[in-house]
Amino acid sequence: VLAGHASSRRALALSSGELATQYDRYASSYDALDGGAAADALGLNELRAGAIARCSGRVLEVGVGTGLNLQYYDRTRVQTLTAVDLSEGMLREAERASAQLSAMPQVRFAQMDAAQLSFADSSFDAVVDTFSLCVMLEPEAALREMRRVCAPGGRVLLVEHTRSAVGALGVYQDLTAPAAAAFLGKGCVYNQDVPALLRRAGLRVVRKREALFGLVCFFETTPT
Repeated sequence: VLAGHASSRRALALSSGELATQYDRYASSYDALDGGAAADALGLNELRAGAIARCSGRVLEVGVGTGLNLQYYDRTRVQTLTAVDLSEGMLREAERASAQLSAMPQVRFAQMDAAQLSFADSSFDAVVDTFSLCVMLEPEAALREMRRVCAPGGRVLLVEHTRSAVGALGVYQDLTAPAAAAFLGKGCVYNQDVPALLRRAGLRVVRKREALFGLVCFFETTPT
């Protein structure tokens, strides 16, 4: 499986700057691909909403994208909300989305690489990432950063593509991941072993919910 991950990354062979530029191009059409009726039918928006519902206090969203999650934040529970993304184009779309939502906390947006967050240790009570880990060039480094900026007793909340534990489906993912990442999935390496990445990054899973036969999972984790 690890070899499959490496070949998927090689198929992309992008720098962080090139990845940002690629997502700048996706920004205007991203919601049509990852939001809306299809995401509702597949239960993906429900997973997003469930992750955000567990946020309180000082919150950081990593890979905010176009702001699909912003509608779910509860300003009576969230003290501060900071949202970062590698892509300037994505951030512009997220800022537009935020301006149209009156019943949410004020958001501070910043362009930033998830693998090199510029925040002090223990800055946030909750750190959120949804459907971004699969496109990150250094997913384990990004998770370590999320752990670092999460306060003791806080939560790192993720909704991610992961390798299914259903045998034949997992094998299919391994076989198709390089082509899917290069041509179909906006660079998404959809067969990552997310639980293993979490363990290596020092995050303990306290709650997990699977969807689509384990192709997508919600993970509630805490720093170890």
